Amino acid sequence: MSKLIIEKLERLFKELEVPLKKYEEYREKRMATGFNVFYLISDYYYRETFHSDIIAALLSPKERHGEGNLYIDLFIDMINNANTVSTYRIEKKNYKNCSVVKEFYTNDGSLTGRIDILIKGEKNCIVIENKLNNAPDTYQQLPKYYRDLTKKRGLVIDAFVYLPLDSQKKPDSSLWDEESRNYIDERLVIIPAYSVGHINLVESWLGPAEEKSNNNDVKFIIKQYKSLLNNLTMDIMDNKEILDILSSEGNFETTINILSLQNDFVNKIKVEFIKDLQSRIDSLSGYAFSYGDGKDCFSITNSQFPSWRFAIERYSSNNQWWRGLYYAGEKTIDGVNWIEAWSKHGLKEYPLGWDYFEEEKGFWEKPQTLVVMRYGTFASEIALEIEEAFLEVERQNLPR
Repeated sequence: MSKLIIEKLERLFKELEVPLKKYEEYREKRMATGFNVFYLISDYYYRETFHSDIIAALLSPKERHGEGNLYIDLFIDMINNANTVSTYRIEKKNYKNCSVVKEFYTNDGSLTGRIDILIKGEKNCIVIENKLNNAPDTYQQLPKYYRDLTKKRGLVIDAFVYLPLDSQKKPDSSLWDEESRNYIDERLVIIPAYSVGHINLVESWLGPAEEKSNNNDVKFIIKQYKSLLNNLTMDIMDNKEILDILSSEGNFETTINILSLQNDFVNKIKVEFIKDLQSRIDSLSGYAFSYGDGKDCFSITNSQFPSWRFAIERYSSNNQWWRGLYYAGEKTIDGVNWIEAWSKHGLKEYPLGWDYFEEEKGFWEKPQTLVVMRYGTFASEIALEIEEAFLEVERQNLPR
């Protein structure tokens, strides 16, 4: 590496020293924010469906929160306050006996889609597009909903409510036709999860909902959900200072050079981890270790239990990662119905620390995984888990 590149790296790291320290302090503070039930029970709060489940349950007058139309009325208040583009206002009476549907299927004759949450009255409806995981828009996302709901079903769309985590995110309108654009623009409200000094989901809906709730259980859930959204939003806000430095004119080229080393960095951590794990497995009597180079997977077998294998593997039918012990006595790795295989032997659905990650949260690329790989704790944890898995096979006297 040339002296000039090293000097540029040193300058960049010096510039990043203060914001990175602030970021680390924030992360530590966030981890110490106290008890939050959503962090405890789920690793899926980055998924849009997680947020849709909570929002839809609160909005539905028929849900078991027992507050009737309270939350949907407050939601409509927020929309009306947020719509500064036109004088169009939503009438609450149109949603007195509404239904709230998740993943509502649409087909405008040429394009299909699924509305994250549809609030449907007798003749009126509200479309909620949940982007709290900051997912990109699908092709003609809002126009295809407009065409299906108005032209096929004869409904009046009172509002398109766009809920991003990042307050700067807006719908992609580059391919909208003029008719759709005119209709949508008049009714589009963008309400971020949290944004200082602006109407936002936390302060403008969840806050009043918590305050006016009579049900203490619901109050608790809303308070916890507010805390979760605040933390998720702070992740984005805290990153901005660092990203501004990385993308500045003087540092842009250096940042690109660092990013080009990303794959080499990840592969180096993988290799070190595999060596560490293999040495631990080799020290165990009767265990054999194999690694599928290029496939990012490995498996461990035990000579006493030839039909069972512990593996971290890509499940090819849906390109997802899993980790766990499975029975391979009757089927090959591809196409194994894991739940069936376990149920056949009386085991629970996800035994022995089973982990299942979406492709976009790829197992090896997860920062948490890389960190524990780098410092060696993950290899020892996996080795202990493997031993426990095969002991469980022995305890339950499963076929070998």
